[in-house]
Amino acid sequence: MTCTLLLSAVVATAQGALIHSQWEGKRVAFLGDSITDPAQVEKHNNIYWCNLAGMLGFQPLVYAVNGHRMNQIPGQADRLEKEVGQGVDAIIVFIGTNDYNAGIPLGEWYSYTDSTTIDDGPAEVSRRHRELIFDDATFKGRTNTTMRHLKTHFPDKQIIFVTPIHRGYARFSDKNIQPPEDFANACGSFADEYVRAIKEAGNIWAVPVIDLNSISGLYPLLEEHDRYFRNPETDHLHPNTAGQKRMAEALCYQLLAYPACFPKYCALSFDDGPNTTTTMQVLDILEENGIAASFFLIGNNITEKTIPVMKRAVSLGCDLENHSFSHPYFSKLSESRMREETDRTSDLIEKAVGRRPEYFRPPYVDHNDLSHKTIDLTFIYGRSFQDWNPKVSVQERIDGILTRVGDGDIILLHDCSGNDATLETLRVIIPEMKRRGFTFVTVPQLFEQVRGRRPAAHNGKVYTNAYVD
Repeated sequence: MTCTLLLSAVVATAQGALIHSQWEGKRVAFLGDSITDPAQVEKHNNIYWCNLAGMLGFQPLVYAVNGHRMNQIPGQADRLEKEVGQGVDAIIVFIGTNDYNAGIPLGEWYSYTDSTTIDDGPAEVSRRHRELIFDDATFKGRTNTTMRHLKTHFPDKQIIFVTPIHRGYARFSDKNIQPPEDFANACGSFADEYVRAIKEAGNIWAVPVIDLNSISGLYPLLEEHDRYFRNPETDHLHPNTAGQKRMAEALCYQLLAYPACFPKYCALSFDDGPNTTTTMQVLDILEENGIAASFFLIGNNITEKTIPVMKRAVSLGCDLENHSFSHPYFSKLSESRMREETDRTSDLIEKAVGRRPEYFRPPYVDHNDLSHKTIDLTFIYGRSFQDWNPKVSVQERIDGILTRVGDGDIILLHDCSGNDATLETLRVIIPEMKRRGFTFVTVPQLFEQVRGRRPAAHNGKVYTNAYVD
């Protein structure tokens, strides 16, 4: 059960004024155990993430399950990925108390050996070497496995860990009695050792950790705090509505100190224009969304009728690059013909808008050593979604872009006449990618401003991502 179905309830039950912040409008996933499980809304009381969503204005996606332990977080993450793909901005993990109660040994983070490496000189030297332990039988091993899973499946999402809160006595049935944290568990460890392990995991895996154990102020070991827990006789483990609201307030001010997502940049690029129909409609969409893109032009399409289209593109902040004059396979051309194809197109673009192209996308992405030696432009490819093919549906194009495009990517699309499916695709993916934290820039901006430099021509490389050589 996800919180998507409970969003109206969140709005209705959340208390406190909305704080305008970096979290507003974001999608935040919550993974964990019974304290976070959305079933509590129906069975017992409001939950901290309901209040928190109302305070910060994000949409919660909740996959926590009563009784789950650290080694079950990857399964929750898999359900998140199956349902929303990469359409989540941040993941908050609130777990650990059930591992303590079950007596899962703490274990170690690393194993150590002596190994050789290359040091200055260069010289081969023997050094102490460590490797992370991925052991399902220990809490630290499980945490390593969970963090590796989250970091690999959601590499550009903000991941935040939350420590367990203090544990009081709970009796859920004659067969489910849980002593308070004054007692060590079956392996002789105390609850605060598991809290410390979560804090250590933050440094090991480069994730922020919110120490709710201390900042929540909830202390079920005192009778005076009965008012914040579900039942003073049988459940000093789960906060009630008042306790959950206190947790939300504590988390709210901590979250304001952290980014809600990783910054991401991408460049929309279009091949095979210009024309007076589809290219103009693409420009309409770009202008409506306040973004710019790069157009890789075919010189043969530059005419008196299309030059105004080119000038409009430049006025919107777009840039015009080279896609050859007649769209041939370059590996079949002579050196002189390669120069003619590219120079002729660059001359036409410069004459029309006063700026000469610096980037070149080979038709069919067909290139060879001779083309790299001959052409004085940086070669571009991009992530292709076969949008030139009418058999590829709008939904397939949308799904491909939203699931495959990452930070630094160049998106390869086509503005050839009649490509209405790509127009429909743009109307969906631009606002959604913005919502996911992407900033749209042109290809030159992606390299020169985001990466920091334009790769030199004649380097033998074809770029799909600005960061990857």
